[in-house]
Amino acid sequence: MLEDELTSILANDDIKQLIIVDSTEQQELARKLRSQNRPFLITDFEGAFNLVKKHRQGARSDGHSTKRHGVLQQLLRRRSVDDLAVVVHVLPLRLHIDSTLLMQEVYRQIERMSDFSDGIFVLYGICDALRTLELDFNGSTCQLFFLADDDGATVDDCIALALGGNQAYANVLTNNNIVLFLTPMVAAQWQDLSEDFTLMKHARFKKIAKVDTGLSYEPDFDANVDKCAKHFSLHPVLLRGNTNVIQKSYLRAKKGISRNGASL
Repeated sequence: MLEDELTSILANDDIKQLIIVDSTEQQELARKLRSQNRPFLITDFEGAFNLVKKHRQGARSDGHSTKRHGVLQQLLRRRSVDDLAVVVHVLPLRLHIDSTLLMQEVYRQIERMSDFSDGIFVLYGICDALRTLELDFNGSTCQLFFLADDDGATVDDCIALALGGNQAYANVLTNNNIVLFLTPMVAAQWQDLSEDFTLMKHARFKKIAKVDTGLSYEPDFDANVDKCAKHFSLHPVLLRGNTNVIQKSYLRAKKGISRNGASL
């Protein structure tokens, strides 16, 4: 669901080692990254483990060499401290259908990726099912980083993320009679999720929100919103969103990892 936001931060980042875990779900992300001329590698979990291990060993050997070559070399080394190996694992959209399944799979994949990661940036909001995620992994040796707004609170979901945080989301809900919010990715998937919207035709609200985050990786955004609005007999209204939350959260994760590790 956050494919466009992830494309944006990775396409504009200067990381040299970007690895995507091979799966059916990563194919659209890979296509969008290629369209932005963003180099990356696709491999399975074992391949990702080996690549990260090699990257970490190289970083450590560079660190030892800087100690032998004086203060100038150490300063140069510090400048490249954000040169992380980033591993991306895209999970299936269908997990949102069942909150128990979503929780089980997210927890399982965090444990799996902890085996070769110095930190994990979790691209989920609270989504109800993940409300205790941070607490449950509080004692983990692999630090977790979350999508947090300017108040430091983990965002509720992908709509709160797109609108700029939980308070911005709450303000929209308070002041607008909107029954459904569509970001570019939600709009692209609405027909697959239509069973989740079975009550829409009976809702008293008549508005559907098109949340424009400024990203343009989905060329059919307008058409998808119009189709969904027509299907549920809703009036589309435009809301201006942004990518501030994910951009700031990603930078916090990178800085946190750079202090102690080499892979995210």
